[in-house]
Amino acid sequence: MGRTTYYLSKIAAGELIDRVGIAKELPEWPDMTAEEKIQREYDIRRIVEEIVPYVRDDPDRFFSSLIIDIFSGFEEIKFEPLTDVVGKLPAAYSGPIQDMGFITLPGKERLIALDGQHRLLSLKIAIRGGMGAPAGTKLAALNGLKPCPELAREELSIILVEHTDTAKIRKIFNKINKYARQTSRSDNIITSDDDTFAVIARRLIWKDGPLAPVNAIDVVNWKSNTLSQRSKNLTTLSALYTIAETMLKDKGFSSKMLPEPQELEAAYQQVADFWTICLDKIQAFREYLKLTRENQPVSKLREENLLLKPVTQMALAHVALTAQRKQVQWADIAEKLNHINWSFDNDMWYNILVIGSANKKMITGKESIRSAGTVISYMVMGDKMSRAEINDVKQIIRDAKNDENAKLPMMIS
Repeated sequence: MGRTTYYLSKIAAGELIDRVGIAKELPEWPDMTAEEKIQREYDIRRIVEEIVPYVRDDPDRFFSSLIIDIFSGFEEIKFEPLTDVVGKLPAAYSGPIQDMGFITLPGKERLIALDGQHRLLSLKIAIRGGMGAPAGTKLAALNGLKPCPELAREELSIILVEHTDTAKIRKIFNKINKYARQTSRSDNIITSDDDTFAVIARRLIWKDGPLAPVNAIDVVNWKSNTLSQRSKNLTTLSALYTIAETMLKDKGFSSKMLPEPQELEAAYQQVADFWTICLDKIQAFREYLKLTRENQPVSKLREENLLLKPVTQMALAHVALTAQRKQVQWADIAEKLNHINWSFDNDMWYNILVIGSANKKMITGKESIRSAGTVISYMVMGDKMSRAEINDVKQIIRDAKNDENAKLPMMIS
């Protein structure tokens, strides 16, 4: 392709990890300039905590082709096409078969993973255990990591390219990564089948889920992480994911492996009940559903009520988690939420849910959402809170008002 000759082949994982290294392992690496180095640093934590478990435990594991840079010794590599070893063939075969054959690596060449060093290192660690990690790696997760030598028989595809000059190889690496588009958060939630929270989020919007379409209108925006002012959606799939993750925080569920079916069903039911009660008990949500059933716009409601914002809904998940820990019924809490002023103009929410300015932008970020949930929790069940929890609320309020004498909000009786 272009001016680059390449070989597409397959190789056993055991041979791959024996024959191919990473750029950082080159003897020349420490003395190379930034211009000469062809790769970025690898992320050993992501390799050990995310990719290795996938390689080791998922029977449907699959990698795309690794691009291997023949850093040196290219001239000693031999390619023998099948046309050299077979007799006369029909015309339909003679053309394509010229590109088919065997490539022989004598062993003196140096092979570097140009694209795929994370996949290569994950295979080394999965097959060899902690001993497969690069020298000097210090990571607690490596301790006791058992080798899986049977993975050495797995076969992967590789693309071999000659290291004609470093500038060209750097360009190949740059373009491969520059033009590769990361999947969006919504795409990941839609397609992930081993992420507990993604599976629950998707099920909530199925035909029989509490957030299924109403009047052929999607209650949940599953294509984007944001809602425009004119959007007809109540919330986003991304928000559903975060809400499930928050509510199930104490249950030890994982985003990398599904629990047993009974546990998954119980987890789903807990999150589904949260939404069912919200839609039934919270006045703003009831009004949203009424407008949607009548195919009326909901923009005015969204403009007036913070509960129509996914950020506020994610904060409510923290309230639900607190209620669960305090053994308070969510239905009782949902009723109390109707007595809170959810207006954008309520200065109670400035620098907690809303930036304190005329543009009325929501404040995002995990810690901000947790803080908002803590304040709301105080308003609806402050009498159940410990002194330390109340002090936390006080500090949030004082920081938001920039006033050490700021008072706590009123509790809803």
